[in-house]
Amino acid sequence: MTDVRAYLHYFQTLAAEHNDIEDFYVMDINEPLQALRGSMKFPALIMNSLSGKFVAPNLDNTLDEVKGGFLILGRLDNVDDFSGEMLLLQHMKQIGQAIISRMNHDLMKCEPGATKAILGFHISSVSYQMVDGIFDNCFGFLFSYRFFNKLDLSYNTLQWSTTKPPDDRFRY
Repeated sequence: MTDVRAYLHYFQTLAAEHNDIEDFYVMDINEPLQALRGSMKFPALIMNSLSGKFVAPNLDNTLDEVKGGFLILGRLDNVDDFSGEMLLLQHMKQIGQAIISRMNHDLMKCEPGATKAILGFHISSVSYQMVDGIFDNCFGFLFSYRFFNKLDLSYNTLQWSTTKPPDDRFRY
């Protein structure tokens, strides 16, 4: 099963170690919106929410298919600066590609942070999309990917009690 804390810590580390990334946020929309009002530094790496599904076609080798992604966002000071926008978009794409490259590198080298956070990531699952004119004159790229983790669905009797009565509010 995906270790959410390890996943977020891994990307926070990548953001801190990349020379061009100035800020890191998790996509609780309120956090980046609040930061846009004054404290956000650019370029920023903003993590998307995780989603996924359990994959078990024959109840053998059950997997947790995780869909994740991040947004690399830059900001222009001048509105209607088309040439600046094109340069900024190209730079944001390069930063995103560097993050993807680092993810691939870390997995190939069996780096502990990557193997705990994104084990089962494959480069062919990556897609990206340009994001322009959002928030306050911000531009960038949204990178999405999938990875798979082994899922343990063993039944643990210690997690269940047959002596605790159900709540009466839900009786028919």
